[in-house]
Amino acid sequence: MQKPELLLPAGNETCLRAAVNNGADAVYLGLNRFNARQPAGNCNERKIFSAIDYCHKRNVNVYVAFNTLIKNDEIKEYFHLINVAYSAGADAIIIQDPCFIPVIKKNFPGLKIHLSTQATTTNSFSVPPSIDRIVLARELPIDEVASIAKKFPAEIFVHGALCFSYSGQCLFSSIVGGRSGNRGLCAQPCRMLYNNKYSLSTMDLCLLEKIPELIKANVVSFKVEGRMRSPLYVATAARIYRKYIDAYYAGNFSVDKKDIEELKLAFNREFTTGFGFNDSILDSGKPMNRGIFLGTLQGGKLKLRTNLKIGDGVGIGVGENLFGHSLNKITKDGANIKEAFSGDVVQIESRGAPDGTPVYKTSSVDMKFELDEEIKQVNANVRKAAIALPQFVALENKDNIKIFAKVYSKKSALAADKAKADVIYYDVLKADCREVKELVKNSRFFVYTPKVLSDRQIIEIAEKIKQIKPDGVLAGNRGLLKFLDGFQIHLDYSFNCFNDIDLDNYRGVPIISPELNSKEISALKNKNFIVLIHGDIILMNSKQKLKAPELVDEEGRHFHIRNNNGITEILNSKQLGLFNKARDYLSAGIKYFYIDVENDADKFVRIYRKILGNEPFDDKKIRKGYTTGHFERGVI
Repeated sequence: MQKPELLLPAGNETCLRAAVNNGADAVYLGLNRFNARQPAGNCNERKIFSAIDYCHKRNVNVYVAFNTLIKNDEIKEYFHLINVAYSAGADAIIIQDPCFIPVIKKNFPGLKIHLSTQATTTNSFSVPPSIDRIVLARELPIDEVASIAKKFPAEIFVHGALCFSYSGQCLFSSIVGGRSGNRGLCAQPCRMLYNNKYSLSTMDLCLLEKIPELIKANVVSFKVEGRMRSPLYVATAARIYRKYIDAYYAGNFSVDKKDIEELKLAFNREFTTGFGFNDSILDSGKPMNRGIFLGTLQGGKLKLRTNLKIGDGVGIGVGENLFGHSLNKITKDGANIKEAFSGDVVQIESRGAPDGTPVYKTSSVDMKFELDEEIKQVNANVRKAAIALPQFVALENKDNIKIFAKVYSKKSALAADKAKADVIYYDVLKADCREVKELVKNSRFFVYTPKVLSDRQIIEIAEKIKQIKPDGVLAGNRGLLKFLDGFQIHLDYSFNCFNDIDLDNYRGVPIISPELNSKEISALKNKNFIVLIHGDIILMNSKQKLKAPELVDEEGRHFHIRNNNGITEILNSKQLGLFNKARDYLSAGIKYFYIDVENDADKFVRIYRKILGNEPFDDKKIRKGYTTGHFERGVI
């Protein structure tokens, strides 16, 4: 059994040196654009050569992240930067969009491609041909990880921050804050207050004690999250995970509590083993670095739960605030001491905090890390070879204007049918799906599927589709596509179709990404796609269950929560309602329009039939309370 690679984040040069000199087999980093951590230090086009040279001289691989969604007018620059990484000797690149694989393979011979966790790979049927490695979704249980890892080289996250939503399936930051997680600028709305607590804030992943199970699962790479974190964090994680991977192969694996404490001191929001091991991932306390809990003040004294030394950092929690300082005095039994131990009762400077106040150890004077020599600058020699990019000609949609309505009940389906929606999308997993199909008379009947599916679920749903025999399928997951021969296929916006390369590569007619604005959508050469013009925008898709029926943020916005076949969906506080603005798409040659509402589907089919038929329609009153989403603003 091959020893798994230990892969560390290198958000800047110091972090890169910390990773390399503390046991990393490989590092991952980004250039100045098109990576999922845009605010990190990253490398420019010159420094990437020096960084890769530094790593290769120390037998460390370098993977360069290009794991964001790309607009049409960015394609040339995107592939130019891949050429820079290729010229510098990158061992692999990490991408989000699987449709780019053929272009990369054609232009950059020998360059390995890793499919990012942003691609939401949750089953083996979603793995594209000729991919060199897949970074699996963090939500997969360990048995499913092992099953996929038998078939394909698989990388998993073992440490660091978790997302509440499946990566690549989150629009919260984009729609609400105008900063897209799919474009490397997530504003972290999951760390904000909802219902007066941090309802979506996740703990940090720590799988140190699960290393034996992960090795037995045949995973090829253990990845540590954290391109936005400190060199101390990177060095500590590298050193400690290196120690225990090697210990397993030496036959003496046993985790020392001291090493867990050091990982916590480096950074933690409490640790969890995550969905892989059926652990809870939420902690509604403050979404910040916790350090190690020392104890609570009683009578001005503190009974320690771990060791404490002069120079260590402490944090004292008072209300919503955490006051931090370095210790210059510890008193025990009236005497000043330099070091105290777990179980000791001591006094420290507590700034008048009352009894019951929690105290944390936030740093250790003993925690240091090695950096070795600095990175030496080398010449940047970018390959001059021409890059062959796809050339797209205008592809007209010659069909009539059509309205596609997603519905959630038999009553709504029959109402939309009476209103003569062109296509009705109905849940393939609803018990009455076949019955509703037989009752629909005016509309074409498509089934829709969940966005997140396991291997077993793919096979089960494919069999249901064969039994129901719908007119077509709105597929939510890439893995289903190879099972849909003979069916007309539409693609949900979970596919993140963003550019003409995507439109040229995917089978079926996609709902174009709602992150594009109207000008960007209208500029697409291929007009055979669907545009969301009205209804709920799904902001998050999560495996984590929530008890509350809605989330209310500090601005008083209400975000409805619903369960959709085991996936928690968080909906935008306002429905999308383009109304008369939808006509702007007609002049661009766009013919297909999508409505997604739980109620009144028939009403909105009729309204948009008038609007898209260019009949007079006064929308001034009705459009109040709706949002136009990214129609005008888009994302940067």
